[in-house]
Amino acid sequence: MDGCKQTANGKAFEYSLAKEYYEYLSSECGIRVSLKKDYAYQYARKYYNQQPYVQRRRFDYCAALTIDSLVALEPGLTFDGEDDELSIAISPDGAGQEGDVRDVVFSRERGWAVGISAKNNNDAVKHSRIGEKLDFGQSWFGVGCSERYWEEVAPVFDYLKQYKGCDWEDVNDKEVRVYLPLLKAFRDEVMRICDEYEGVPKLLVKYLIGRYDFYKVIKNDTSKTVVIKAFNVDGRLNLTYRGAKARYRCPVLKAPERIVEFRLKDGSYNTLNLILDGGWEVSFRIHNAEKKVCPSLKFDIRLVGNPPVIFTQYLFQEDEID
Repeated sequence: MDGCKQTANGKAFEYSLAKEYYEYLSSECGIRVSLKKDYAYQYARKYYNQQPYVQRRRFDYCAALTIDSLVALEPGLTFDGEDDELSIAISPDGAGQEGDVRDVVFSRERGWAVGISAKNNNDAVKHSRIGEKLDFGQSWFGVGCSERYWEEVAPVFDYLKQYKGCDWEDVNDKEVRVYLPLLKAFRDEVMRICDEYEGVPKLLVKYLIGRYDFYKVIKNDTSKTVVIKAFNVDGRLNLTYRGAKARYRCPVLKAPERIVEFRLKDGSYNTLNLILDGGWEVSFRIHNAEKKVCPSLKFDIRLVGNPPVIFTQYLFQEDEID
């Protein structure tokens, strides 16, 4: 799926989630709820309206499929109080860059909030860049990259400057001259920072999955499933709200404390696998995000392993829907 189509489908799914929850909570539950119709909402609605009717119905169906589970997990969604209105909002695109991966956020005036990260046939957690002047250490961990790191990546980007204005496919020996040295420099720098500073494994996971606890909802049309996962690292999900208790329970996840292994994936020249304690595992695939050569590359970062105690529910899509 190309990037534009992926963005369009992702935004359409966000809109369906916000719409379906609003209709259920206001009509079926009769609680005071508002749907914020700002620019982010209009932007997602535009992509939703551009979808064929059958596709819109599928998005709506999959969004509605999650409601019973989320309501059972979060009593704050259905609490009815005249002094405590529920608000539903679609997050602006910039929120993810600031560490908030929640696409649809439910909040109340008394400070309670939970959010959903919506994924449509895609489970990447980040698309971070690595570049000639991009200090990933500072932005990921609050620790600047070392002089040695900059010395190691400089020849790579000097080599790419020879191809300025060229198509990426024209770059010679990109696996050996670009991918492998950048991955080695990146890996060595992460290990250096981890050795010198405490708490880096937890900071890494928090950078990848976001500053706020959230529910991930993954619509997978290949397997005909909708998967719900609860990333409850700080214990902010599944809370009792004004005396109302959750019907389902989800555990608090233990953040990793150490790196077990960090090496090149077997048989690969562009992917690193990072294994942390507690069941956390991350893959970093480096690639050129644009057709033309530019002074940065992008990581496709995926969480390929998570603690076994994580709340996970598989909901199955019907082949035919009304």
